Amino acid sequence: TIPLSFICLLSPFRKGLGSQGGEDQGARMASRRLGPQSRLGVCLVLVAVAAVFGEEQEKKPFGETCLEDFTVGMPGLVLDTDASVQNGATFLSSPMVHRGRDCMRACCKDPACNLALVEQVPNSEEDHIQGCFLLNCLYEHTFVCRFVKKVGFLNFLKKGVYDAYEAMQKHGSNDDRPPIARIGRDMRVQPGEPVMLRGADSTDDRGIVSYEWKQILGDPSVEMKKQEEDQVEISNLQVGTYVFQLTVTDTAQQRDFTNITIVVLNAEQTEEHCLTPKKVGWCRGSFPRWFYNPALQQCEEFIFGGCKANKNNYLREEECKLACKNVKGESASKINPLFITGLGRPLCNGNCQAPSFRCKDGCCIDAYLECDETPDCADGSDEVYCEQYAREFNRLQKINITRKQDHCVDLPNTGQCSESIPRWYYNPFSEKCDRFTYGGCGGNKNNFEEEGECMKSCSGITKADAIGRRWESFEPQGAMLSAFEVVIAVLLGVCIMVVLVIIGYFFLKNRRKNSRRRQPTTATNSTLSTTEDTEHLFYNGATKPV
Repeated sequence: TIPLSFICLLSPFRKGLGSQGGEDQGARMASRRLGPQSRLGVCLVLVAVAAVFGEEQEKKPFGETCLEDFTVGMPGLVLDTDASVQNGATFLSSPMVHRGRDCMRACCKDPACNLALVEQVPNSEEDHIQGCFLLNCLYEHTFVCRFVKKVGFLNFLKKGVYDAYEAMQKHGSNDDRPPIARIGRDMRVQPGEPVMLRGADSTDDRGIVSYEWKQILGDPSVEMKKQEEDQVEISNLQVGTYVFQLTVTDTAQQRDFTNITIVVLNAEQTEEHCLTPKKVGWCRGSFPRWFYNPALQQCEEFIFGGCKANKNNYLREEECKLACKNVKGESASKINPLFITGLGRPLCNGNCQAPSFRCKDGCCIDAYLECDETPDCADGSDEVYCEQYAREFNRLQKINITRKQDHCVDLPNTGQCSESIPRWYYNPFSEKCDRFTYGGCGGNKNNFEEEGECMKSCSGITKADAIGRRWESFEPQGAMLSAFEVVIAVLLGVCIMVVLVIIGYFFLKNRRKNSRRRQPTTATNSTLSTTEDTEHLFYNGATKPV
């Protein structure tokens, strides 16, 4: 688009440039009646208005942009901390803020944060809070947080994460709902190790008729061999990142697809994920996890405290075995800083990349080195707040909740085995029970042999029990937007009035000036004036004199 200021600057010279044909005659006559001063005044006002609104649209304050990125704070739900951390959620921090919007802003400043949980002040209608907890609800790109009913809390979830979660849960509302493609969580493996990908977690109300696999990223020399109907074996994997896509088709030829990422670890990543000793952490929770013991070349179970894990920390034994199969070497006392900084010391050039911990002196270390009971920052700041961090996590854990029907919002889980057993699971978005195929072991409690048993266990659970609503449906936000729109309307009205006053002023001024100069008309004068006007209009509107 041409800038308004350019058009305004160009307008005084249009007469000299001439017309390119087809220009409205009435507009040109009106333009001549409006003197150059008035046109300049109008343009200046329009330019000022455009600049103000253009800047408002182009550059929004950080706080406003941040708040727009969250779902509404749904009342009556609180995080089930133990269930969430058990599934891989990560507690990040508990900043000392006193308003819900400040808690969300703190979440925006942490790249790993996607949930801001606030504890409200009792009997307060304002945005006052008495607790703020920041969490990462994703584990290997899978939403793992769980919520239960409890008054006094609001949960604000990043919209992108909410949309991904809702897409996994929500089926269409028509009679023949489209399929939902599911693969599982992303994987880490050693070079050359084969991987079996399964699509059995995919669901459809009337059955899936085809599973199609294809590679969309990574070394094309990998081999893909179809096994069972939903399975494909990937072999010849070399160091690097690979992405594979599954497309499922149902009986009505409706399709859905999803991706899985496989990271083949290099030597440095292998040391971080397999040779680092287990880390219980400062927090005092009790969460079963797995780590790789290089001395015995096997994965072992340990009890994780719940926060500040290192990379040798796995939810399931299968994950651990895939990432560290046949890895040999001595267990390092800690991750080699050489792999993190390239210089054997903290990185101090300002180019800190997530995940990292910023020391007080401005240098950065790997985030997994924080609170490992060994100072890694030169100033020791990575070990200063560990006790406070543990207290904050303990406070979050002690929120008293009642786990009733919380299993009803879990996604269907086929488990680790490969049998094909028809089962039912409850879908809180449709408020119905749907079929899925159970593998025979593992999984979760949203798993019923009969539809009636499923409905009896979960009747009354809705999508409101899963995750909060959208900002658009939140009345305070709507009121704030309405007030903003009123201000905009008032400003536009004032600007229009100013423009009209300027136009009227110059119009009256020119009219008075013309009336003073007007001479008594004679037949000669009248004829000459009419002829000149006619020639002027003719030459400007159609041709130029030769």
